[in-house]
Amino acid sequence: MIKVNDIKKDFPIFKRKINGNKLTYLDSGATSQKPNQVIDVMSDVYKNNNANVHRGTYVLSSETTSKYEEVRVKFQKFINAYNSDEIIFTKGCTEGFNLLANSLCKNLNKGDEIILSEIEHHANIIPWQMAAKKYGLNIKYIKIDDSYNLDLDHLNSLLTSKTKIVSIVGESNMSGMLPNIKEIVSNVKSKSDAIFILDGAQLVPHRFVDVKDLGIDFLCVSGHKMLGPTGIGVVWGRKELWDSMDPVYGGGDMIEEVYYDKATWAPVPHKFEAGTPPFVEAIGLGVAAEYLMNISMSEVQQHSDILREYAKNKLENIDGLNVIHSVSKNAGCTFAMSVEGAHAADMSLMLDTYGVAVRAGHHCVQPFHRKLNLDATFRATGYIYNNEEDFDTLADAIENSIKMLK
Repeated sequence: MIKVNDIKKDFPIFKRKINGNKLTYLDSGATSQKPNQVIDVMSDVYKNNNANVHRGTYVLSSETTSKYEEVRVKFQKFINAYNSDEIIFTKGCTEGFNLLANSLCKNLNKGDEIILSEIEHHANIIPWQMAAKKYGLNIKYIKIDDSYNLDLDHLNSLLTSKTKIVSIVGESNMSGMLPNIKEIVSNVKSKSDAIFILDGAQLVPHRFVDVKDLGIDFLCVSGHKMLGPTGIGVVWGRKELWDSMDPVYGGGDMIEEVYYDKATWAPVPHKFEAGTPPFVEAIGLGVAAEYLMNISMSEVQQHSDILREYAKNKLENIDGLNVIHSVSKNAGCTFAMSVEGAHAADMSLMLDTYGVAVRAGHHCVQPFHRKLNLDATFRATGYIYNNEEDFDTLADAIENSIKMLK
């Protein structure tokens, strides 16, 4: 069982007061807070080891290179990858999806199909739209049913011999939906030769993701949502797929030989990491992964499930509050909400007066908001440093705000 009060001591931001109240931070779906362990290791690198990685033969560069490359091994363990060379560092999920869309789609044929879902983040829509337009591909969308879950019968109807890529969210940043990825992958693979990509931005911080067990081909991760710094992420992929793909970015570090008329590429993973990498951020991400593994991801998941049930019961009993959340028992601790007659931004501002931090807007899920006839919602997401008291504070603040609006 996670001891939230002990964990909070590792996060210096919780010493802050907001509008005279203790900080109730429920915006981890946008970005997580950072523990001292992550902050300190990054500061230490800048103070004591700062030097560009790779090729430097002097002590500082050798030290930093070792720390940087060790993160691949840590992340291999974190997601149970086959080997550390399958770990590609990116700036985050958005860059990861752009990398995959640009590299994979150039090898497809005109008329080939990509399947996404109706509740995808824009990062898992826009890159595919751009690639589809460039290469003459078609995009299909899996419907979301009335319980805010994937319509698997509809997915089955979409699968054809032309299906080449299926890319879906592992945990919705709007409804908390947690599709049964292993079952879906098995179904997709039995009916097509499609590459399966999993958006792990919300999933990986809260649940153990075993890429071997799931049978997926690629996984995109954002470091800043799992206690790590901004500007760093991971794309894991099967080695044989990486080896068959062309790099998207060109420059230093990703080459083997360069001539005036041609170049050859470095082996994976460096083939996909052009230029000076965000090595300090990567080292911070490694410590963040260790922090979560030290708690144990099974404990993190159990905490999310317990908190989700408590929050769900609390929020769904508030008069005048519309809660958008997966009906399934297996869901994440994320709740999008709306109040008739009140804009989401206004609700967020009112909650802030109580020290409650939530996100307002369409959460980069604008098409699905449009489907629900909503311009925007405000959203709360629980994490390891949240407890029942935080959702009590949220519920009280919402109720008081609704009363003020009447």
